[in-house]
Amino acid sequence: MKRWKDCPFEIWLSIDRKIDTDFPYDNIVISSSPKNLVRMRDVDFITPYVIMMQDDHWLIDDVNTDKILECIEIAKKYNTGNLRLLQDPIAYDVFDTKLNLMEYKKGKAYRISARGGLWETEYLKNYIAKFEDFWEMERLGQKYSCENDKLILCTKHRTLPIIDAVHKRKYTEFAYAMLDAAGLDYEREIMRCKDSLISDIKGTIIEINPELITGIQSILNIGHKQKY
Repeated sequence: MKRWKDCPFEIWLSIDRKIDTDFPYDNIVISSSPKNLVRMRDVDFITPYVIMMQDDHWLIDDVNTDKILECIEIAKKYNTGNLRLLQDPIAYDVFDTKLNLMEYKKGKAYRISARGGLWETEYLKNYIAKFEDFWEMERLGQKYSCENDKLILCTKHRTLPIIDAVHKRKYTEFAYAMLDAAGLDYEREIMRCKDSLISDIKGTIIEINPELITGIQSILNIGHKQKY
């Protein structure tokens, strides 16, 4: 990987179709289901920890492998179910000042997230078995996580330097700028001011009372992310 040249881990891809790619994946697991967590039921996990990333998560800076390895030791020490490698959403509860660790306590919205986390594999398997896609896991997983006696921590700073490059099937302006700077063609529409305004309004509402909003979304079964 351009942004992680000394990556010491195997890189696996879970996908629902055959693809032509020059990327040197260590393994490609093809499943028929379009639902990402259903597909992951076909993955034969061989390691005690997994970093799970979606295809719209782009590395924007070089990864410090030493810091990732330190996080694995932290995860072992505190027996975490998931050690998030960035704050998203912001965590307000300090777990360890010296280690720059924050905690997502039980009952917090988005306590469970598919973004840039170092998962204990057996803990992740619980969510793969119970939910069908990331949206369902993020909305309903927070309640389910309260039944599991595992800490959910996150690093105070962006240990895994990723961003969401796609929103509502469109590239963010930052993602477009990255593609343009690299001289690459883009295959999606670009978010415009109107799209960004709507997204910002929704984000502001969620920030005001995330637990209430996600609770309403779960009850009414609304707010699904579009498949991209």
